[in-house]
Amino acid sequence: MSLVKLGLRNIFRFKKRTLITLSSVSIGLALLIIGITFMNGIDKQSLSNIINSQTSHLKIFRNGYYENKDEFPSDKIIGECEQLIKKIRKLDSVSGAERRIMFPGSLIKGSDEFPCIGVGIEPEFDPFVFNIKESLIEGDWLGKDEYDILIGKSLAGDLGLGVGDIVTARVITSRVDNQFTWNAVDFEIIGIFDTSNPNVNSGYVFLPLASAQETMSLDSGVTEIVVRLNSDEEKKILELKEIIQNEIKSSAYDYKVFSWDQLAGNFLAISKMKTKNTSMLIMIMLFIASMGIINTMLMAVHERTREIGMMMAMGMKKSEIKKVFLFEGGFIGVLGSLLGCIIGGLGSWYFEVYGMSMRSFGDTYTEIVAAIYPVKDTFYADLTFEPLFYTFLLGTIISVVATYYPASKAAKMDPVEALRHF
Repeated sequence: MSLVKLGLRNIFRFKKRTLITLSSVSIGLALLIIGITFMNGIDKQSLSNIINSQTSHLKIFRNGYYENKDEFPSDKIIGECEQLIKKIRKLDSVSGAERRIMFPGSLIKGSDEFPCIGVGIEPEFDPFVFNIKESLIEGDWLGKDEYDILIGKSLAGDLGLGVGDIVTARVITSRVDNQFTWNAVDFEIIGIFDTSNPNVNSGYVFLPLASAQETMSLDSGVTEIVVRLNSDEEKKILELKEIIQNEIKSSAYDYKVFSWDQLAGNFLAISKMKTKNTSMLIMIMLFIASMGIINTMLMAVHERTREIGMMMAMGMKKSEIKKVFLFEGGFIGVLGSLLGCIIGGLGSWYFEVYGMSMRSFGDTYTEIVAAIYPVKDTFYADLTFEPLFYTFLLGTIISVVATYYPASKAAKMDPVEALRHF
C-alpha cells in the first residue's frame, strides 16, 4: 500500500506534465470512441435502410435466379405460389409477405432518359414488408390495377417530374442470344417517396404487380417472394428461413430461400473492409497514447534520478522501485482512460441524438458517401457500453505496458551514480 500511495503522490507532484499526458491519452481515446460509435452507427443505419427498403428479411427465388440476380433474368420466374405464400403469412413470426417483380428499365421525359429499376408490388401487402408507403411525401398510394407509378424524390428531381405527370417507361421484356425485346408504356406519377435510402430514392420506381406483369408479359409470374419478420433477431430469421425451406421441399417447389445478409453481400464486404481500417485506427491511437506515456515516464526517471538513488540507499529494492513507476503509469492510464470515456461518451451521445449532416461537406461528398453507404444526409452514432468498456480496458493496459521500459530503467540505476546526479 505504501508503494501505491507513493505512485499516486508522484502523479500530483508534477501537475503540468501529468496534465499534458492525461490530455493526450484522454483526447486520443475519446476520438477513438467517437470514431467507433460512428462506424457502428453507420452500419446500423445502412443495414436498417437495406432491410426496410430493399431486401426485407428473407427472399424466395426460383433456383438459378439468385446467381444472376443483378441481371434480373426473366427466364427464372416463380409461377403459381398462392398456397405457399398463404402458409407463410400464417406463421407467428411473420409480419408480412408479398410477391414482387424486379426488372431493369428507364424513364423517358422528352429528350431525357434515366435508368431505373422497376418494382412491381402488391399494394395491399407491401406496407407490411417495406416502408415505401410511410415514406410518401406527395400524392397517394398505389391502387391494385392502375397504370400508376411511385417515383423517388431524387429521380423525380433529375427528370423534373411531379405528381400527375405522365412519363414513358422503357423496359426489357426478354433477352435471347444478346437480342433484346423492348416495351414502352406510359404511366402516371401518382406519388413521390423519400426513404432513408438514397439508392432507392434515385433509382427505383414502384408500380402495381398486375401492371408490371402485363408490361413484362409474365402472365401471373413473379421474380421473388419477400418475407418480413416481426423481429430483427438473426436467430429468428435463420429459424424461419429453415422452416420455409422445409415447406418448399415438402411441396416440391423449385425455389430457394435467401436471408438479407446474403442479399446485401456487397455492403457487408465493404463493412468488413471498414472493420480492418478501424482496427488500424485503434492501433494508431493507442500507439500515440503509449508514446506520450513513455515520454512522460522517461522524463520522470531523469528528473528524479537522485531521488531514486536515495530510495535505493535507504533500502528500497529494485523491484519496489519498478513497482512505484508502474503504479504511477497505471494511475495515469486509469485517469486518462476514464476521462477519455467520459468525453468520448458525451460526444457519441450528442451525435447519436443530433447526428452529423453530410450536406455541410458539399453535395459531391454526399453523393460519394451515398454510393458506399445507403444513408441519406445525416449520420448518427450508436453509443453502447461495449466500446466504452474495452477502450477503458485497453487504455489502462497500454499505459502499464508503456511504463514498463522507463520503470525498468529506473530500477537498473546504480545508487552511487544516481546520488551524484545533479
